[in-house]
Amino acid sequence: MTRIIMVALDGMRPDMIDAATTPHLAALTAEGTRFANARSVFPSETRVATPSLITGCRPGGHGMVANTLFDASVASDRLLRTKLVSDVMTLANGAESPLQRPSLAERLAPAGLSFALVSAGTQGAAQLLHPAAERLGSFRWNVEDTDGATAAEVRDALGATPPHETPNIPRVDFAGRVLLDHVLPKHRPDVALLWLSEPDISFHWGGLRAPHTLQALAAADAVLGRIRAWRDTQPDASEIGIVVLSDHGHVTGRGKRCLRSELIRAGFRAGTGMAPDVDVVVAPAAAPGMWLRDRALAPQIAEFLAGQDWAGPLLARDPSILPEGRAMPLSVLGSGHARSADLVATFAGSEAPDEWGLPGHAPFDAPDVPEGGGMHGGLHRSELATVLVMQGGPFRRAAVAQEAADLTDIVPTVLHLLGQPVDGMEGRPLLGAVDRAADAAPAREVLHLPGGFVLEAMRGPTGRFYPTGLRRAG
Repeated sequence: MTRIIMVALDGMRPDMIDAATTPHLAALTAEGTRFANARSVFPSETRVATPSLITGCRPGGHGMVANTLFDASVASDRLLRTKLVSDVMTLANGAESPLQRPSLAERLAPAGLSFALVSAGTQGAAQLLHPAAERLGSFRWNVEDTDGATAAEVRDALGATPPHETPNIPRVDFAGRVLLDHVLPKHRPDVALLWLSEPDISFHWGGLRAPHTLQALAAADAVLGRIRAWRDTQPDASEIGIVVLSDHGHVTGRGKRCLRSELIRAGFRAGTGMAPDVDVVVAPAAAPGMWLRDRALAPQIAEFLAGQDWAGPLLARDPSILPEGRAMPLSVLGSGHARSADLVATFAGSEAPDEWGLPGHAPFDAPDVPEGGGMHGGLHRSELATVLVMQGGPFRRAAVAQEAADLTDIVPTVLHLLGQPVDGMEGRPLLGAVDRAADAAPAREVLHLPGGFVLEAMRGPTGRFYPTGLRRAG
């Protein structure tokens, strides 16, 4: 029976795969099926991407609309940071999870199939990837866990988790050990997911090709090589498929600014929580969200942003709060939800090479990322492009699949291979991974957006819209 090991390299750009720095990933890419048109979701942020992956739905379906967001119904005085389990559970508002669609583990359990998560990312992301772990009695471990039975189980088996470092090589290596030395041999899950925090951490803090970033890439790749070696020694190796993915790409941040401060300078009463002296709550990001006390403010904010050379097109949960043609609906991107910001700003990036010789740089709003650090969350081509490789088991050998794909299509593919239904998912099984005849190049289109921008996109075989990259027209 087919088993699947998924490995996520947080933030990995597909154009950074090479035989020198990532030899194991390069080999898997050459030997398996590479999806040339794989994309993230919008916003291209980790705690939006993780629930999109695990539920097979975009943010408008599962309800996690940003890494940092505002929800007055549960916390009117502050922003919620979903890297924290406490804030994730605040959003859940007494429920098991804030997600409004079932996770992979919940879909596997009725068929007697198991899922295990090993995460070197944040606790909040791990909670979103496996929200029903306690109820299902299945394995979920994160490097930040110190309490509970699973943390004790790992500590007893392998010792203490190493402290966080930048680059986060010790924790990446330890997470690989948890999967290979404990979870796979002891728990034997039908589907396992290993989430590696590199190269994302090093991209953010040092740049895309800084020396310590290349070390982090090599370390993550070494874990992948050990997984492949383990698989190849198993008696059922021919039935074990490896899926390597990234949740988003990265663009070099150039032109750091604070949208909240820009709004204050323009005369708006902006803050990080609703208060008597605040009319606009702003969440910093590569695509900052703005929640308005009075939607009548929207045209004034739109007018201000339209005059800034660093601003890209405006997006809106309900475009009717603006004059016609001033904003693109978030629903076009699959990102419109009751939790969504009233307005979402984008930044005007460039596809010119950065200082590392890689295409793409853009302004950004992130207090803890330095100028020149990697950034993601927006609609830049380099933020949306992702790694997606499927190798071994039932997957095609030495193939390049052209069909449009995003994170929401991965779990439906896994479920299909395990003979399980995908009802209620927005994503679809990527049959081009197993059948050449099922692969088809997507239709290409261009949307013209306000302010002289265009959004390049693809249409899948069912007409589903896949954004590819935002750029200036002309």
